Amino acid sequence: MTCAWLAGCGGAPDTAARNRTFYDWTAAGPGNTAAQFEQRYPPLDLGEKQPNPEYLGVLVVRGGIRLSRPKEWMIREASNEPGRAYIQYTSPRAYSFGVYERPDSPSDLWRDVMTRYEDDVASVGAKAVGRRVPVATWRGQGRAYSIERKVEAAKKPLISRSREILLRGEHRIVIVQIVHDGEDMSAIDAELTRVIGTMEVL
Repeated sequence: MTCAWLAGCGGAPDTAARNRTFYDWTAAGPGNTAAQFEQRYPPLDLGEKQPNPEYLGVLVVRGGIRLSRPKEWMIREASNEPGRAYIQYTSPRAYSFGVYERPDSPSDLWRDVMTRYEDDVASVGAKAVGRRVPVATWRGQGRAYSIERKVEAAKKPLISRSREILLRGEHRIVIVQIVHDGEDMSAIDAELTRVIGTMEVL
């Protein structure tokens, strides 16, 4: 699998945390522990091999997503709300990675699912500058989008760019969102290839 789907992604590393495009999020707050939102899955562990870091196999989004993620990622926000569960990680390499459960039914027609997602993006003034690019995961397929959003700033609005992947599984549909500081993601392409390549929507 190649990482062409990552090309041209950029934006502020905390943009995803401010993005309320799809859900009324419930932040992971005091009293919550990482174990509530992420369970270990050792078969997807992988030792460090430069330039890539050590990876941990995990189950997230109420056990509905399986993937191998860099050990150095930290959970920033998460929720287990049925139908709206999500988890967002931050990386010390200045990007964020989130998986957000969509309210769509897996039995819906794929074209209808894509249209609803695109309508959601447009409804908040965001723009899909690249869309419906086929993406393969460990077991399944999805469609990648390049999204631009205006983010309010002191002097003038900034343009946030993210790469978002609509993925369908047997029991749920999710959005994977990657937000990176800057326009060039070549430095983390290889690191994210394993994450996307091992992802399975259960």
